Amino acid sequence: MIRDFWVENYLSICNRQSVSFVSKVADDFINVEISPGIFLNKFGILYGANASGKSNMLLAIQNIFDILFTSHTDIGDKVSSLPPFELTKEKSTKMHITLYANSVRYDYDVEYVAEYIIKEALYYYPNGSKALFYERYFKGEGIQANIKFGDSLKIKAETQKTLKENTLNNHSVLSTYRKVSFKEDIQPIADFFKWIEDHVHDIGGDNKNNMVEELKDVFNDEKRKKFYQIMLKKADLNISDFRPVISQRNIPPKMKKIILEDATIPEALKKKLMEEAEEDIVFTNKSKNGNFEIPRRLQSMGTIQYIKSLHFLYDLITGNHIYLLDELDEDMHYDLVLYFLNVFLYNSDKSQLVFTSQETALLAEDLLNEHRDLVWFVEKDYDTASSVYSRADSYGLHKNLSLYNSYRIGRLGAKPELGSPFIDLD
Repeated sequence: MIRDFWVENYLSICNRQSVSFVSKVADDFINVEISPGIFLNKFGILYGANASGKSNMLLAIQNIFDILFTSHTDIGDKVSSLPPFELTKEKSTKMHITLYANSVRYDYDVEYVAEYIIKEALYYYPNGSKALFYERYFKGEGIQANIKFGDSLKIKAETQKTLKENTLNNHSVLSTYRKVSFKEDIQPIADFFKWIEDHVHDIGGDNKNNMVEELKDVFNDEKRKKFYQIMLKKADLNISDFRPVISQRNIPPKMKKIILEDATIPEALKKKLMEEAEEDIVFTNKSKNGNFEIPRRLQSMGTIQYIKSLHFLYDLITGNHIYLLDELDEDMHYDLVLYFLNVFLYNSDKSQLVFTSQETALLAEDLLNEHRDLVWFVEKDYDTASSVYSRADSYGLHKNLSLYNSYRIGRLGAKPELGSPFIDLD
């Protein structure tokens, strides 16, 4: 779970902006006591106008994990990152994250430019006390970085030498783990690396399958299938079940001729386009006159979006995962979004969900008004075209004042300034 994160000079973020998941009060459903006296919130929501930088905070969080996890074999590759803020692009980007993995706290700081990492430092608390994991400093292009490992890791000199020699200036020391085969003394590095690999997900999830492939996998997994069936019934979509099918495609002869004769289409794609049978998913709908099946392509956008979200929800409540979701409420009815959040909160353990939203009705819910530290408002800064991220509990609002009403009247910012609706083209 993430404890706190900050970033500066990244995309639309110029000056340092931060988010913290530390809660001031204990709540069995909203947060987790990750360490004695330390309670971390299970989720956070970012509100703001379009182009305010909501999504950029998610991208930054994902990016620090990308740097930790992604290695390079070519010294000419760029550091795994999106661009810095345009007006300060000659400066370095800096990021920090504190997180808990396997109940151990880790503090990671990194500073970099496009071509190389300037410095990074990873500390951890294996026995409750802060200890060095490793630190590295850039010495020059084409020169091996200065890397020091903490004594508590108990990594042998030979292994340290291998790590140093294989760490290029454009990726983290930790990510070197995936490039070389090591002996058992690498275990502390392996444990943290594997935790990131297994528990941290890209924005929108990192499932590479399309929806048909995803639901085929679900259909063949009894536990996951049962979860999908339960959630589809509870969503009041009139869907009680689903199954994979093989459907026939009628490709007109003229279209076949065009595909076969087009030299710009790769052969593998031609083969795919010429297939007359394709896999699909049909959903069983119920009615008082009996059940009937409707193919996936005829389902509404909201239904499809809800079904896609079940992949994230299943992971969140059956394991300990970090998911970053952009516009979770897109195409979904408000009640379904709220239900998704409640299922997550009441059934998850140490999972964490961070998402952006345009659904202001959520701000009227007791859940957010009683736990204002779950919400950030992202305000445009017109002096720098950057963004300001303010947690809702930092405004000093009286507990009887609704976040929804305060936001609607502009008291919390993070709203677009649209001006007059009258347009003069002369």
